[in-house]
Order: sequence, then structure tokens, then C-alpha cells
Amino acid sequence: MTTADHIAIQDPDEALLRDAHDLLRQQWGDSVVSLGRKVDPFTLPVRVAVSGDEFTGVAAYLIEGDELEVVALAATGAVRGTGRALMLDLFEMARTMGVRRVHLVTTNDNLRAIGFYQVIGMTIARVGINAIAEARKLKPEIPLTGEKGIPIRDEIEFEYLIKG
Repeated sequence: MTTADHIAIQDPDEALLRDAHDLLRQQWGDSVVSLGRKVDPFTLPVRVAVSGDEFTGVAAYLIEGDELEVVALAATGAVRGTGRALMLDLFEMARTMGVRRVHLVTTNDNLRAIGFYQVIGMTIARVGINAIAEARKLKPEIPLTGEKGIPIRDEIEFEYLIKG
């Protein structure tokens, strides 16, 4: 993994959209379950990260009212800082659009993500105890255990409130 001096975040052209969808499918499968609903990330708007000529990541998002939900975030792992660059871009985009809140959901086993979201300024807004049992009804392929053998049971919703 290299560290990029410059990661550009942009709307994708056709080739980058194909790369983005390939990475989303690889890391998330054909759907994402978030907040009790199944979402098709391939129908959502995305922002992509590029370093030089290299595609390095994607964020799929959904805007509802005055909230922006990050439905899926994925990085290739080739360039350090891709996830941060994508999230900071979404915070700024939300600010520009007058959106008051950016939020997302991860699971209790995703220790790296839990730390990462706090480091970039997000706070825990809600913990859905045993919410993954319901999520598995919508997406049965969600594994029973995740990172470090931790049972996947709970949803953790993080939020970033946009300041005027």
C-alpha cells in the first residue's frame, strides 16, 4: 500500500463507474442492508477516489430529505487515505447541499471502521442491539462471525452533524 500525496474525489465516468461497481460487488455483494431495509448500491449515486491514473475507492450514498446516508464505502487498499478522502468529500458535499446530517451503519465486529469513523469526527448515534438477526432475513449471506471471530449481532449507526 502506498500513501497518496493527492487523492482526487470525483463523479465517475463510465469506466470508473464500472470499476466502482466491481469493487462494491466484491466487498458488499449484490445488496446492502442498512437500517432495516435492503438497498441496491448499483442504483445509487457514487463518488470515486482516484490517485494519479489509479482508481482507489468508492462511496455510494443516498440523500433523503436533509440527510445523506453513506450506504457503502469501499477502498481497493492500494492507496492509504482513500476512505478518509471519500468521507471528507461527502461531508463537504452535504454542507454545500444544505444537508444537516451524514450517517452510516456498520456492524459491531468491524473494529477498524468503528475507530475510523470516530477519528474522522463521527459520533455513535444509535446501537441496534441484535439488529443483524433482522438484516439476515433480507440478506441471508451475512456471516455469523466477522473480524477476529466476533459474532456479528448489532448495528452501530454513526453520524456527522453539519454545522452551519
